[in-house]
Amino acid sequence: MDKFSFNLPSFEPPRLPTVDLSNMKFEAETISEQLFQSAQDYQRGLDPDQEVGVMLASFGQTMTINITGIGHKGAKLVKFTGFLMDNGSPVELYQHVNQISFLLVAIPKANPEEPKKRIGFIQE
Repeated sequence: MDKFSFNLPSFEPPRLPTVDLSNMKFEAETISEQLFQSAQDYQRGLDPDQEVGVMLASFGQTMTINITGIGHKGAKLVKFTGFLMDNGSPVELYQHVNQISFLLVAIPKANPEEPKKRIGFIQE
């Protein structure tokens, strides 16, 4: 060995534990379950001729959606399904978990002769 050589000590990095994520809930799943429960609680307090709607203000306009389902898509998106109150068009709204902000409102039933719609939980 010459004067510029040296022996490097051996280094063994520590083994990291493996984590099973199969039973782990992600943000969107937890938030959508909480929103679903909140909508059900709100629905129980409504008159028989009312259903749950969501009022949203975005894109420079305000819209009201008759909610039929709440769920999630992936770890970060919450999904709402329903119909626009003004024209009955079917809609799906996806919002990032950091942007969730909506107002539950009582709206008249879309069809007074039919039973009150229950909000479903969407699982994908």
